[in-house]
Amino acid sequence: MEERRRREEQERIVLREKWGKEVEEHKRDMEERRRREEQERIVLREKWGKEVEEHEREAEERRWHEEAERLRLNMFWTDVTSHACTTYATREYTARLVNVPSYYNRRVEACMATPVMIHGAEYTPKWCEDHGPDNVIGHWEVDQHEPDCASFWIWYKDFGCISPGSGQRRIEHYLENIPSGGDWKEFCATTPASFRGMHFTGAEFCFNRNHATWGHWVVDDESCE
Repeated sequence: MEERRRREEQERIVLREKWGKEVEEHKRDMEERRRREEQERIVLREKWGKEVEEHEREAEERRWHEEAERLRLNMFWTDVTSHACTTYATREYTARLVNVPSYYNRRVEACMATPVMIHGAEYTPKWCEDHGPDNVIGHWEVDQHEPDCASFWIWYKDFGCISPGSGQRRIEHYLENIPSGGDWKEFCATTPASFRGMHFTGAEFCFNRNHATWGHWVVDDESCE
């Protein structure tokens, strides 16, 4: 029996040593794996960084060449035309790009890069239409010096608390000076308003009643709690 116990104890010692070696080997393998993965990530980050730099450099060179070509060809705008108001204090303009050679195949890029003078300030187009060398149309939305497009709120109405304990108050305003042909919903939603020490970029809700446009706000109010 004593001999048997001695052998079993010896076997346990051998097993523990074996397990210990396996654990250490596993730790070394995991550490080596983490080291390789981290090295691979570093290499990838460096590669991506170089690719991004190369892409940005090529894009900058392309923009420079396009600008140089545009200036060399002396493209410019004609037939600058104002159109309807599109949103609060904003009007659409169009113009036609001229001096565009028939062989030039980057007409939209040239259109987007060529500024036009409106109200004494330069604007680049918001978008362009290419219908051929003699019919490249630029579109602008100008939001400065357009008073005829500026709607405004009047007739402030405080309808009081929505209900007892609601903590909210209902306010209405009448919208004045909507431009002819303008979308009342768009102007209602984008005409700024200020009341009760608060400022809003437009009404929270809009409705049209008897051909009149009203803006509606629900605001927090502790006195309604």
